[in-house]
Amino acid sequence: MSRHVVILAGGSGTRLWPRSREDHPKHLLAFHEKQSLLQATFARVRSLTEHVYVITERSQVESIAAQLPELAEDHYIIEPARRGTASALGLAAVTIARTDPDATMISVHADHYLGGDWEPYLSTLKAEADWAESEKTLVTVGLKPPYPSTAFGYIQLGERVPGKHAQPAYRVKAFVEKPDLKTAERYVKDGGYLWHLGLFSWPVSVLFRELEEHAPRLGQGLNQYAAEIRAGKQAAATESYLQLPTEAIDTALLERTPNLLMVGAQFEWHDVGSWADLHDILEQDDAGNFAEGDHILIDSKDCMIHSTRKLVAAVGLEGMVVIETEDAILICPKARSQDVKLIVERLKQMGKKEYL
Repeated sequence: MSRHVVILAGGSGTRLWPRSREDHPKHLLAFHEKQSLLQATFARVRSLTEHVYVITERSQVESIAAQLPELAEDHYIIEPARRGTASALGLAAVTIARTDPDATMISVHADHYLGGDWEPYLSTLKAEADWAESEKTLVTVGLKPPYPSTAFGYIQLGERVPGKHAQPAYRVKAFVEKPDLKTAERYVKDGGYLWHLGLFSWPVSVLFRELEEHAPRLGQGLNQYAAEIRAGKQAAATESYLQLPTEAIDTALLERTPNLLMVGAQFEWHDVGSWADLHDILEQDDAGNFAEGDHILIDSKDCMIHSTRKLVAAVGLEGMVVIETEDAILICPKARSQDVKLIVERLKQMGKKEYL
């Protein structure tokens, strides 16, 4: 049974505007590193298997190819349009199953930031694939939450699964997608809930079975897509894909299935979901500032500053984000950095596509 790794690289990262754009999204950015998030992810997972794929949508293929020249053309899985992670992962499984119907699939996100040694991350991925194969089930990865957050799904731990692999696995008692803050605080206090990291493994045949049972519209749509691809009807297959529901795998399947196991994350992990998140993981000066590019900061602390071309001069700033690019400047409090996505929504409403 061979293993195939799929890197999800189709998002736009709107909360990291103006650096993250539609044609050059978050996973293609390098944050104080020589490699982009995508390049670092690819470098990590290629040590697991020679079967590494990137799933994305057409507008990003050229940019990704420029960063991953070693990735073969037939290892790109291109969505006709974005339809959420449920459809994207289903499309990846269909593509893999065409040549390897007994394959085990491991999926990772292109935009996760890891600190320290990579080996614990790889060991965790290996462990979830081991459990997926031995138990013929879906497996995900959970992380003990360092603080309450409404940005992640939560996994309620059930009983430990009998069996011997490098890491233990637990049945998922409940899966809750992005609760409100009061609920998240209760989960963290309880101690029996983990953040869901969106790192999966399953035999592709098991995914198809689970989709047909718990997400029948998606399962049937993928079956139709696969049949049309086999018949050489590309246009019809594209149309079938466009009819698939737009839904995350979390709500489409994980909240519904009883056949879900979890292994614990044994590595340092960060979701670079906003400028505040990025600021927290970058090396700061004695005043808590991270500044990249030409800058002068006087009596300023706890700020995230990035400039590509212009001098940024600030006096008396505290807890602020200032991001300068060739055509835009973002200024906002760190505490409101999640709301940068509202700027992108407003730009769309205004028809200012040149800034997207």
